[in-house]
Amino acid sequence: MRKYIFIALWFGLWGCAAQRPAIKATEPNTEVVTAEGMAPIINGDLTGAKKTSLHEAMKSALGLVIGVYVSQEALVSKAVLIEDNITSQTEGYIERYDVLKEWREGDFYKTQIKALVRKEDLSAKIKALDLEPKRLGNPVVGFKVEEYIDGAESKTSYAADELKRKFVEKGFVVAESGEPDILVSGRADSSFNTDQGLGGMISYRATVSVRVVKPGSEDVITTSRETLGGVDVARAAAAATAISRAAGKVGADLPQAVLNYLRDRSTVRLVVSNIDSINQLNDLVRSVRALIEVRDCRVRDYSERVAKLDLDMKRGNAADVAKRLEGLQKPLKVTKTSAYGIEADAQDEANAK
Repeated sequence: MRKYIFIALWFGLWGCAAQRPAIKATEPNTEVVTAEGMAPIINGDLTGAKKTSLHEAMKSALGLVIGVYVSQEALVSKAVLIEDNITSQTEGYIERYDVLKEWREGDFYKTQIKALVRKEDLSAKIKALDLEPKRLGNPVVGFKVEEYIDGAESKTSYAADELKRKFVEKGFVVAESGEPDILVSGRADSSFNTDQGLGGMISYRATVSVRVVKPGSEDVITTSRETLGGVDVARAAAAATAISRAAGKVGADLPQAVLNYLRDRSTVRLVVSNIDSINQLNDLVRSVRALIEVRDCRVRDYSERVAKLDLDMKRGNAADVAKRLEGLQKPLKVTKTSAYGIEADAQDEANAK
């Protein structure tokens, strides 16, 4: 009898030791949630359905925490980004989980879990999504930076190449030609400094000055200027090193400054031709202000039957607004759209039909 009691007691103690500790939000930057996931059983593949069901439960757990940080309006507008960047990578945000229950229900397999989610990581990621170029209209950035070495114009592009690299790293689309949505222009000057006391090396000093604007409106987004030196065994290489280093310092903060500007002051330029009168222009302004994507609409210029309007956006992008303009009671005929610009013609009801 003692032998049986000992065996029972041993198994009981082993079972308690094998249990995982209860999941608790022991840190202020974590959250415990209960969520369910469901997956269809395809061709009798119960194992695959079980695995998918668990993954869906993890995605649901993340969704519950995401809802704390994102408004319903923002959640809808960011649905694709959240799916691609967050819920598809559950392992990166769920510290651990316990399966509370799993069962088959008809042709579906369901799983219920309790998960410990790192909410600080989610908050940081969602904040980063707000700044992505794709989220802000995916603007095309162009570069026009003149370079001078020892006072003579150079056909090199050391500064532009370095700046392009910085913008590409931040997710921007960079244009080699054509009309950009954002233009970075400026000048780079590199001049001989000294070759004394450098053990045969040559020193150059370069200044890079740039200005970032939105073409068309000519709104200045930001400016930057930096001066740095460069050393190499040859003059040309030293001049190039100095320019690249100065451009690198300029470009370190430039993409972020552009992103911040676009986030805080997202505007679309609307140019409408064939506006015959102030009354017609006022009707157009009222109609545009009523669009759900537009916070406000201001007339920048009106002359020779052409009106230039600035649309202060609260959601969406130029393409969304362009579709709305063609559906107005007095529709416009859209002739051109870009990330931050729309060109259109006013047309009377007869022509609209």
